[in-house]
Amino acid sequence: MKVWVIRHGESETNKNGFWTGWLDVPLTGKGREDAALVGVLLSKIGFDKIFSSDLSRARNTADIAIPGCKYDIDQDLREINVGNIAGKPWGVINGDDGIPKNKDGYTAFGGESKARFNARVVSFMKKLEVSGYENVAVFSHAGFLRSTLDFVVGTELERKNVCCKNCAIGIFEYDGDSWKLHSWINLK
Repeated sequence: MKVWVIRHGESETNKNGFWTGWLDVPLTGKGREDAALVGVLLSKIGFDKIFSSDLSRARNTADIAIPGCKYDIDQDLREINVGNIAGKPWGVINGDDGIPKNKDGYTAFGGESKARFNARVVSFMKKLEVSGYENVAVFSHAGFLRSTLDFVVGTELERKNVCCKNCAIGIFEYDGDSWKLHSWINLK
């Protein structure tokens, strides 16, 4: 089985440098253009199953990339919940205003722990292992894509060492026994 995990196109909060998490924000014009470019890359693949996060930026990316596609919505594909810093500038968690960075996730801000988030990702991937699908597209978020990569390679990679632009695609293979990273694509 091959699984294409696609990060959504640029959102308004990405463009303006704000934490997003579970905020439901629209794509920018660039986000819609990049989703169309992803569609060109995906156009020759016959997906037997497509999933999307319930947040509109992921659903809209799916709708643009694969016009007319039918997909299952799954809340487990959401980005990590950043709690009450959602909608605030990125500097908030980087210490610019005195709030310490929380390496265990966002529980200090009323959000989700990294362990809980990673458990959602692993649970979804384990469901795919027994699904019988051959080619799966998953429209999701940067955190989900990076956590999937960590799961597949068996260790948490430093985020500064993983370039994950909007509309990045991680392609993962499952051979019935183990997962492997097939390809990692950033559009630009």
